[in-house]
Amino acid sequence: MLGLIFLSLLPCAFAAPQSIGITFGSGSDNLPTLTLPYATYKAYYYDVSDDYYTFKNIRFAAPPVGDLRWKKPVDPPKQSGVQDGSVGNQCPQALPENLSFAYPLLSNLESWSEDCLFLDIQVPGKAIRGEVKDLPVLFWIFGGGYVLGSKSFFLYDGNPLLKSASNNLIYVAPNYRLGAFGFLGGPTVESEGVPNVAFWDQKKALQWVQSYIGLLGGNKNAVTAMGESAGAGSIMHHLVGNRGTSDPLFKQAIMQSPAFEPLYDPSSLEITYEAFEKAAGCAGQGLDCLRTKTTSELQSANLAVVGDAQYGTFGFGPTVDNQYIYDLPSIEMKNGNYWKDVSVVVGHNSNEGAIFTDPTKIFNSQVDALLKANFPAMTTATTTTIKSLYPPPSIFGPFLTNFERLSQLIGDWVVNCNVRAIAKAYSGKVWAYQFSVPPGVHAFDLIFTFWRTDLNIGNIFQFDFQFPFVTDRNLATGFQSYFTSFVRAGNPNTYRETDSLPKTIDMVPATVGTYVKMLNVGLLSFSTIDGPDTRQDRCDFWQSGVWTGR
Repeated sequence: MLGLIFLSLLPCAFAAPQSIGITFGSGSDNLPTLTLPYATYKAYYYDVSDDYYTFKNIRFAAPPVGDLRWKKPVDPPKQSGVQDGSVGNQCPQALPENLSFAYPLLSNLESWSEDCLFLDIQVPGKAIRGEVKDLPVLFWIFGGGYVLGSKSFFLYDGNPLLKSASNNLIYVAPNYRLGAFGFLGGPTVESEGVPNVAFWDQKKALQWVQSYIGLLGGNKNAVTAMGESAGAGSIMHHLVGNRGTSDPLFKQAIMQSPAFEPLYDPSSLEITYEAFEKAAGCAGQGLDCLRTKTTSELQSANLAVVGDAQYGTFGFGPTVDNQYIYDLPSIEMKNGNYWKDVSVVVGHNSNEGAIFTDPTKIFNSQVDALLKANFPAMTTATTTTIKSLYPPPSIFGPFLTNFERLSQLIGDWVVNCNVRAIAKAYSGKVWAYQFSVPPGVHAFDLIFTFWRTDLNIGNIFQFDFQFPFVTDRNLATGFQSYFTSFVRAGNPNTYRETDSLPKTIDMVPATVGTYVKMLNVGLLSFSTIDGPDTRQDRCDFWQSGVWTGR
């Protein structure tokens, strides 16, 4: 890794490639190569039946190690020879203790390393052969609580989306730094480095698309950023970057459950930073010390902070950083501080808060203590307001248990009301949906977004249906078609599947009233509803920011 950094400082170490673009070799596999100014990449795989090429592990930035930690990514080093896509890593991963059972799901991915800023591309053969040009681009930003995930996670195969689009789009998926490596924040980081540096990784990958996607037959002016959970939350933050004056480098956005824990208080952020600093053996010594530590030492500290996070939270995530993010995104949108030249599809699941809700909080006193711990600056009047919006359980009230009560509150706070804020901000060019297929928990819609007949869920169970009436046109392919239609036409209805079972309907433009009118994706039907989780009084409370004490 240090050698690659050294090479990046020597721009004359290799002569620039003579010919930039796609060429076909004469070898037995005849796979094409993509020649860039800094390296040449051979296609990793060609799918004959579906006619698309996969390019794996293209570097879009130098390894962010040593002195490059907590700094914006820099250009990748020049490399000689032909890269075959076999060299690549996922970024360091972490999980809270209560979710550690999910670690086996990561076992089939690449090894992890700080040297992880790679992207994958799946591109139709007709574009590689020059038969078409200016295909739209779907740029996928994975989720995972801002502390785990990878472009290579078992679900994220772009093939179903290419198939849905009749091979009329290009799929690009990058990695970005995670946990403490990507989302370290607070006053010390603001003064000595770059907080939210993962956002700059994402922008660097988007800049790569702007520079080079045309070589693969793509249109840099027709990029749709798509993400789920942390991926969608990242997109929402880019829309308010530099108070909405920073071009996000995409023209359209698909945000599935835009989620993040609002982290805004400098004192709280500094406490988290100091815990990481101490765990890494650098107490009181700042980023200069942290940049000298080994990856293993930093990862141990990362795991310690994330592992100790409160139930339902992840330790690290996007922060108000006073460099790129100046306030919470929904508040910025309320104040008009967002990039407006974007059209949007935004959605959520019907039971978003459940997996983030501590089932041991069963008494009102426990809920009161939890609210006080998470909203320490709330006034008595604000506390009264939140209890009126989310009243204690009763036979005649909206909640029978405190689990239901907290699940709704948390779901609204971290996901549902972001959907309403986005729908309000992009009125006239936004469509919304609710994914209600049981159990409707956070991220469940991902299985349907990337559905394929050989979908293997981390060696836990496998879908492998061979019946055409089940696999060819179904709930999943109908759901996918809204997204790919939006990527291709800027409208989720233009190319939506019309012969699926259940039958799709027009996704109506989102209108914001007491609720947001949206498409409902049910197990047996598509319908139009007033989204019950986008209630005006509750969402106005969260968007006001009064709960922050400001």
